[in-house]
Amino acid sequence: MKKMCDLGIRYQKIEPHLVAFFRFNLKDRKEILAAIEELVIAIPTELIAGDPYCHIQYFSSYPEGYEAEVGFPVSSEYKNARIRSKTTLPMEVLSLRHAGPQESLRETKLILNQFSREHALISDEFTREVYPDWQNPLGEIEAQFVIHNWSSLFEQHLLRVMGSGIRAQTLNGITSIHLESSPDERFNWAKDAITRLEDLADKAERYDVVSSCAHVFPPGQLEKLRQAFQAARKKSTDPMAAVDAVLAFMAGDPGWGEKGAYREGSIIYHTKNPCDPEGYAKAATDAEKRAAACFCPVIRAKLDQGMPVTYCLCGAGWFRQQWEAATGKPVRVGVARSLLKGDDCCTFSVRLADDI
Repeated sequence: MKKMCDLGIRYQKIEPHLVAFFRFNLKDRKEILAAIEELVIAIPTELIAGDPYCHIQYFSSYPEGYEAEVGFPVSSEYKNARIRSKTTLPMEVLSLRHAGPQESLRETKLILNQFSREHALISDEFTREVYPDWQNPLGEIEAQFVIHNWSSLFEQHLLRVMGSGIRAQTLNGITSIHLESSPDERFNWAKDAITRLEDLADKAERYDVVSSCAHVFPPGQLEKLRQAFQAARKKSTDPMAAVDAVLAFMAGDPGWGEKGAYREGSIIYHTKNPCDPEGYAKAATDAEKRAAACFCPVIRAKLDQGMPVTYCLCGAGWFRQQWEAATGKPVRVGVARSLLKGDDCCTFSVRLADDI
């Protein structure tokens, strides 16, 4: 495997900063330049403090294309009827410069994606591009793979929930990992950390630590769940009618990958669709089927190598975000079925709060 330096890949930590932006339904790459030009016309020149960027979101409600966010770093807030300002979240990215026509940008991104696969790196739920020479049709584009730094998140939430002493005890002696660690090293780190956590934390503590390491669900999509719940609550005194309205919204909206969620009393069941549907359908063995179903690059090829099922509480955190956003109340998400237990899919049970 080639090293990052040989491939021209750089690691960047992007600190929170103020941006002016708008979002739209991206169907053609030419629309990105038009969006940048719209921002340049609208934002006072003296406020622009850096190169334009585009986030392309994997999850959106658009039936075609993607949800894109295009913006500029700015020195102070700017807004109009279409443009808003916000402070970004911190990000870690792998970055690779692309020179030449945009039609070949995909090849540059494939280099980033191949490196991430070889090292079992987890991505966040969007891809990012920066345009340092945006006025030049053949100018450089900085393609960025947004890293979901699972081990760092685990350490942060371990400290938050368990304190510094248990954090040190959990991680003591575990070999550290880095961007160029192998899939085996990444798996062993997670397995050792989770195994120790099971010995040192109770069920509630394990749930809080690991579910907090989940991918960040797109905030705009979460707001739609909240709106669906609140609109239904205004029409009925039965909170479960509002829960059913959220389920109906999920079933009809393209922005949710899992279909067929259902409710039994105050518990909602979500079953994840296979990560690789074609591979899942063509699988010749149970092991191949389970590997095709799994979304996590750390365990996908190692489902029978002893990772505790507690690790799947990370997947539970995906649904935790959805239902806590929808209802405004804490939920508890359990692992009803898991590929790590030999099941052919992962099913999560969401227990709603009694006072929704």
